[in-house]
Amino acid sequence: MRRLPGVGALAAAAVATTLLTTTGVASASTGVLDLELNEARAAGTAVDSSGHHHDAQIGSRVRMGGGHATFAVLARDAALGTAPLVRVPDARDGSLDPGKGTFTIVMRYRTTHGYGNILQKGQATSAGGQVKLQQPGGRLTCMFKTSRGRATAGSGSVTMDNGAWHTVRCVRTATSVTMYVDGRRTGRSTHSTGDLDNSMPWTIGGKPDCDGTRVDCDYFAGDVDYVRLTKG
Repeated sequence: MRRLPGVGALAAAAVATTLLTTTGVASASTGVLDLELNEARAAGTAVDSSGHHHDAQIGSRVRMGGGHATFAVLARDAALGTAPLVRVPDARDGSLDPGKGTFTIVMRYRTTHGYGNILQKGQATSAGGQVKLQQPGGRLTCMFKTSRGRATAGSGSVTMDNGAWHTVRCVRTATSVTMYVDGRRTGRSTHSTGDLDNSMPWTIGGKPDCDGTRVDCDYFAGDVDYVRLTKG
């Protein structure tokens, strides 16, 4: 498993880290989920390295090993329940929900398929809103949506289905969503998205609630190296 220089796991105890914002004012960010997905082939659980113990359930159709998770079910295949997914149950204290403030998603993945939902919490009709990373036409989009507003940032001219590893960072603030691909800003939307808080799990690999007919499952086929979520 290749790591980009300077990129490591989030602090085990989820200790607040001081960062500088674009205004030069220091702010604290806290890692709330860190799935390194480096479990052994027969693992049924992906350990959360953030220190918050939000461990994920690995579906029977997800292959582990080699330092990453492999998803092989194609986007429009028949519904297979939780088998093609890695799922992190919702946290009752709301710690896994983006809420109103700054929320950052960092993910490293590769694929040769130009479709599929890679990561999400909530679906189109979920009470409390939805956050979703998907790649229609091979171009990644990161969307945050509530009844108060919607904002989407994308990979722009960068196509993501070329089989190469890409590191993605999506940053939601109270008034914007910004995407970075391999360290370069590729898209920004300046819209408010309100308070995003739902009871759905975080899922990697597709929708958790689908039947393949009325609701497509939008399965993702490819490899995911890690997923990290940060608040603040």
